[in-house]
Amino acid sequence: MRPALLAVLLALAPAAPAAEPSGNLLGGSLVEALAAIQKPELSGVFTYVGEKNTPRAFADLIARDPKAMKRYLEKIKNDMKVAEGATAWDHEVCATLVTYYNGPAIAGLKRPDAKRMKILNAGVLAPVKELQEIVSRRGR
Repeated sequence: MRPALLAVLLALAPAAPAAEPSGNLLGGSLVEALAAIQKPELSGVFTYVGEKNTPRAFADLIARDPKAMKRYLEKIKNDMKVAEGATAWDHEVCATLVTYYNGPAIAGLKRPDAKRMKILNAGVLAPVKELQEIVSRRGR
């Protein structure tokens, strides 16, 4: 009986292990970005993305959601206004988006208007600031 049960269990076991969370805590910049686009529930999804890939994954997400893009760019614009810079994470998100929109057309991605492209370019060129510094300046 046991060998048959073992054979059945082995046959039903998945061939590849299931994806598991990376075990990393989410970075503060990602948490802020998800709050800015009003989608904090996506934080669980980002636990499956390695920390170094989260800026590109987030950029891809908002590139396909115009409302999220608008909200995120408003956050970037405000951060640059109060802190005269953006975090390294936000810088990478902006750089990824600029690359998307200036490269060959990607299915499902519509290039933002000139005003939004200007904010993205400013995010790429902005001095890099620590998240803590930006947050403290917002409170003033």
